[in-house]
Amino acid sequence: MSTTFLNREEIEQVAIKALMNSGASKTAASALAKGVAASEMDGIASHGLVYVPIYCEHLTCGKVNPNAKVVVDHAAPSAIVVDADSGFAHPAIDAGFDLLIESAKKNGCAAMSIRNSYNCGVLGFHSERIAKAGMTGLGFTNAPASIMPVGGNKSIIGTNPFSVAVPDGKGGVAFVLDQSASVVAKSEIKMHAQAGRSIPEGWAYDADGNPTTDADAAMKGSMAPVGGYKGFGAGLLVEVFAAVMAGATLSQDASPFAGTAGGPPRTGQFFFAASPDVFSPDVFGDRIQTLTSSIVAQEGAHLSGSERVSARAAHEVNGVEVSVALLEKIQAI
Repeated sequence: MSTTFLNREEIEQVAIKALMNSGASKTAASALAKGVAASEMDGIASHGLVYVPIYCEHLTCGKVNPNAKVVVDHAAPSAIVVDADSGFAHPAIDAGFDLLIESAKKNGCAAMSIRNSYNCGVLGFHSERIAKAGMTGLGFTNAPASIMPVGGNKSIIGTNPFSVAVPDGKGGVAFVLDQSASVVAKSEIKMHAQAGRSIPEGWAYDADGNPTTDADAAMKGSMAPVGGYKGFGAGLLVEVFAAVMAGATLSQDASPFAGTAGGPPRTGQFFFAASPDVFSPDVFGDRIQTLTSSIVAQEGAHLSGSERVSARAAHEVNGVEVSVALLEKIQAI
């Protein structure tokens, strides 16, 4: 396979041009392209450039509203409610983000919901922004149903990730935890299916609820919840905040993030931001340093998100290796 190397800015520009040529506004395209580039830089290719043709297709088929008018309501001193108007999640999150941080600094903590939204890419990308602003961030996002309850036979919740991002008390980020309710992200199985590769045992079930290593069968069946019923419980927690509390569409009623059928998914996101300066100003920095150090000091152990940080550092120097075929596909758009 022929490959080339792109830096962060080049990845953003390739994505922006394709998105705008497909009808996205400059604001929406720029916000989404930053998320695409961040995914590539962090070594999460499944949420990077490979998704751009899908985003573009969804702009033209009606899954995403290219003329979305994001509405931000500062509903209460610590509550920001955002309606994405069936547009991309990234610009909707951007629209309320500064208010979220300002409210958290003023009141000690704040929350922001996003409804009538879309796939927000790597959830940790958004939560990390909260930590970079000096707040401890917690994020939730729901997705079209792809996980059956343990013992059930119909998918009810999506892969429904949650993310925690923690500042280090020195102006940086201590760590970012980002994990879904499923063993792996559905995009990983999709990539295996597109490549004609089997998937490892324990990743998914077929449409009849039987374990499968066939990626195509898995796409028609159910993702396996991580940790069995505990994973389903974590996904249910996410569903309550990202769908029910946010006033978004339940996973079981949302149209797929893949393909052209079904119209806008109208899923949701929910974020909390809490200020260490309010809750634990005298001890936060030392405590988080002690906590993280006790993990990395153990041979063979690693801190959540550390692989992303390492990949990001390497890619900032060397660029990201990208398939020429994929690049040409996007450039053709």
